[in-house]
Amino acid sequence: MATMNDIAKAAGVSRGTVSNVLNGRGCVSYEKIRMVEDAAARLGYSLDKRASTLRKGVSGSIALIIPDISEKKYSDIYMGVLGAAKGFDCKVCLYISGDQPYREREVILEAMREKVMGVLTVSCLEDGRAEYAPFLTADIPVVFLERQGTHQALCSYTFDMEEAARLVSSVISQPLEVCLLSDSLSFRDQLALKTGLQRLLHLEEGSIYENNHGELSPSSYQLAADHPHADYCIAGSGLLARLAENAYTRFTGSSPCIICLSPLTALPDNHYINIQLNYRYLGMSAAEALMNTLNFDNPLTSRIFMPSGVCYGSRAVMPKDKDAKAVCGICVKGGCTLRMLAHNTPTISALKTLIPQFTRSTGIEVEIIAAPLSELLNKAGSADDCWDIIRVDPSSLSHMAPGILLPLEEADRDAGSHFRHLLDSIPGDYSRFNGTLYAYPFDVSMQLLFYRKSLFESVAQQRAFYEGSGNTLKVPTTYGELETVARFFTRACRSDSPTPYGSSIAAYTSQTSVTSEYLPRLISAGGLAYTPKGMINLQTDAAITALKDYIRFSRYADTAHTQDWSEVATGFVNGSYATTILYLHYASRFVRAEGAAFNGDIGFAPLPGNNSLLAGGSLGVGRFSGHAAEACRFIQWATGPDIAPALVMLGGISSSAIVYEQQDIIDLYPWLKYLAEHIKDGISRPLLSFRSFSYDQKEFECQLGQRLLDALNGRKTPEQALADAQEYLRSLSS
Repeated sequence: MATMNDIAKAAGVSRGTVSNVLNGRGCVSYEKIRMVEDAAARLGYSLDKRASTLRKGVSGSIALIIPDISEKKYSDIYMGVLGAAKGFDCKVCLYISGDQPYREREVILEAMREKVMGVLTVSCLEDGRAEYAPFLTADIPVVFLERQGTHQALCSYTFDMEEAARLVSSVISQPLEVCLLSDSLSFRDQLALKTGLQRLLHLEEGSIYENNHGELSPSSYQLAADHPHADYCIAGSGLLARLAENAYTRFTGSSPCIICLSPLTALPDNHYINIQLNYRYLGMSAAEALMNTLNFDNPLTSRIFMPSGVCYGSRAVMPKDKDAKAVCGICVKGGCTLRMLAHNTPTISALKTLIPQFTRSTGIEVEIIAAPLSELLNKAGSADDCWDIIRVDPSSLSHMAPGILLPLEEADRDAGSHFRHLLDSIPGDYSRFNGTLYAYPFDVSMQLLFYRKSLFESVAQQRAFYEGSGNTLKVPTTYGELETVARFFTRACRSDSPTPYGSSIAAYTSQTSVTSEYLPRLISAGGLAYTPKGMINLQTDAAITALKDYIRFSRYADTAHTQDWSEVATGFVNGSYATTILYLHYASRFVRAEGAAFNGDIGFAPLPGNNSLLAGGSLGVGRFSGHAAEACRFIQWATGPDIAPALVMLGGISSSAIVYEQQDIIDLYPWLKYLAEHIKDGISRPLLSFRSFSYDQKEFECQLGQRLLDALNGRKTPEQALADAQEYLRSLSS
């Protein structure tokens, strides 16, 4: 392997210069940085960053003791702990106990010899005070995960099994024959599950079976022999569910409906009704608490986590005498076909893939008719078509709701209860008009600034930017900074720019898309003023200045290959430009696009000026639908927790809260966490008037967008374009 001396000789610089460049230190000119990087690349040299980190020293290690790594809930805990420890530069020593007390005692000794700083353990010991006393005596913190020992003073991170029992009871609608297969009842969590089920379902002791020996336990076979005709079997884990299913299939030829306490995952077992528990989040939270104790002396306290919800597997075997006439409180009948009108978004495409699952479980067919956004409103209001389900943009809900959509509570008297599954921070513009519930939020979204991290972190690019501007290269927080960065990364302005363009113009031929980029600029410029009639005033100095800035910015953006949002996303992921402003429900293409040039190299930040517009859509029942109950049932399924993770993994987005609890999804699409935390700060539309009268917001956005395009393309001056848009507004209010 080439040495620093080799690189120095090839580049014609000193060894100290090479060291400074490769380690990101010192004041080295852009020209010399390029010479060193070119020479290093020719010689095949790469800096061993891990070795560099080790030379600085590490913060130590913590122990994680779990029964097994192959069972998903324990691998989820492990991944959560790893993720948290990485943020503290801490090593995780993994120990497997096999769920055997003697083996756990052995690995405790191994961890002590390793001199770990802290311990996280899923213990199989009934009372671990004696075994873990050496750690506690030495002030080494210990946190018990999932299972609670009998000693209250030990810190534990567990799930609320009383709530899990309540969710189980909500699934069982009739007093049928029910049995329980649990883990050891010597642990307080399993005992709490049993007690809760006894109270809510009047479960008898003869229906409760305790599994104490993993896969070698005879309890599942005994259960199947004693209760061959059980309607429901409640299993305390995925392993127990599989044991119960195998025992029943072997000895009776069929299985009861199995309700399983299972790990939260995007694709839960389709054969069971899953009460989902977020083990990964539990492990991550426990590790973060442990690290904060070690680093900042924060006291450790026990925590109890709520279950994430219920997910019905479409192949779950339901009790034979349980009819399917009432689903989620709505009386439905199979055999009909629902017609749905929608704009073709990534989430609609994902939904099409999942619809057969809905049809299998209900007998209801669903046909999605996709229409361009410009035609959707006309089609929705056409007297020639009768739509059962309509996807509505939030900016159109106030205009469309009273005449085109049916109040959901007329289709389902309990329609309001569905919101407990949704993000509670979603603005009401997605669902209500004048206090009436017309739609459920579906593919909610907001604008973000995305950027290529490697460009902003490059020593060479940082130096070149400083030499050209005297400023530090950083992620833009204002539109002025964005323009400066876009010019710097545009090859027409700097011949050695690593990207052809600095940014993009959103869907350059799309009227509403251009409007959605101009309005945040207008707000950031302080130009959101209104006329005496309550309409937005577009003839202010701020409005004209914002448009002129937008036109100037377009010189540094790709305008030739952005006919729709998907092309904007594709251009960015393929490396055509350094930054882009994008509605994040199109950002899944960064991960899913074939031939993506820099997966993992994507950063994101708030929109410049932090005035992000909200977008996406909601689903409502057509006012003249002949299948209102079936349509409402479909909408609740499409916006609910059962398919939300799969919808997102297929490239869509969801309003269901369960998605934002799943760390594997957040790891894949990290911007989704930002959406969940900040959607309440987004700017809802309509914002072009005080809503003092009914008008078509989407149509006005199209009209304004056309005027903006006229200015961008030089057909009109900014002043003329905005004057024309203002005149159109006057015609609406006259």
